[in-house]
Formats: sequence, structure tokens, C-alpha cells
Amino acid sequence: MRAQRVVIVILLVAVCALFLAGPAVAAVSLNKYEAQLVAQINKVRAKRGLPRLRVNAKLVNAARSHSADMSLHKHFGHDSSNGEPWSARLVRHGYPGKGYRLRKAGENIQYATGLCSSPCLVVKAWMNSKGHRRVILTKAFRDIGVGAKKTETGFRGIDGVVWFFTLDLGRRVIK
Repeated sequence: MRAQRVVIVILLVAVCALFLAGPAVAAVSLNKYEAQLVAQINKVRAKRGLPRLRVNAKLVNAARSHSADMSLHKHFGHDSSNGEPWSARLVRHGYPGKGYRLRKAGENIQYATGLCSSPCLVVKAWMNSKGHRRVILTKAFRDIGVGAKKTETGFRGIDGVVWFFTLDLGRRVIK
């Protein structure tokens, strides 16, 4: 009888742990630039006592697709080259707001060349911009997705390599 109670308690604890952990997020591998972006963003947030952001595969896919779109179509803007709004892109990649009590999201983009394409300098540029800094320092955010894509053809009269960066941040709370 005592052994059965122990098993029941263990099962209940395991179920509660799964419930409190929230939805499972698939692991994703980041390229060198993307990993550095995540590290820099979390470093900036930690200095201000803000929660560390978790890499979310769905946000990574959304950010990567946007960086690739900007690179391929020589386009720079939050909306995709076909006119799709950034928030719709997040939903299309599996980060919806429907069915959640709370959904908050934000996006930063950047393009850079040469030494300025270092992830450290990209984050520094975002932090020197009031609007971009506000996105990075939003206390409510818990999830991060980044995309870094280079193109070796000209963009806006720039010869040589141009990097396109997309940072998608968000938080969803289950009803």
C-alpha cells in the first residue's frame, strides 16, 4: 500500500512538472553569428536584471526565413518582400497568439558589412537606437529567435558581403 502511494506521488510530481514547464520547444542548432547574437542579447538583459531568453525553434525559423528573404530579394524591412507583415510570419512559423492568454512579440532587423557585421556591433547598434533597445529590454519577453544570412552580391550600392540579421522576441502564456 505504501509503495503504491509513493508511485502515485511520483507520477503526480512528474505530471505537475510537465504542466508547469509549458509547451515543449524543439532544440535548434544556431550558426556562429546567431549563437553570438543570443549570447550578446542575454548579456545585455542580465546587466539590467532581466530574465534570460530561451531559444525558441519556431522564432528561429521565422527569423531565419526573414533574413534569407531580405538577402535573396535585396529587401530591407520588417514586412517580407511579398508584403507579409512580420507578425503574420511569426504565426506562419508556428508562434501564434490564438489560444494563449498572453502573446507579446517584437522584432529588430539590421544589415551590416565588414567589421560592422560582428554580432557584438549589431547588438550595440540596436542598443543605441531607442526603439530597438526597447524591444531588447522588454521585461515580458522569454523567447528568442535569431537569423543571420549573408549575401555576396551588391545591396544598396554596397559591393561585397552584406549580412542580414533578424531578431524575433516573444512570450506566450497558456490560458
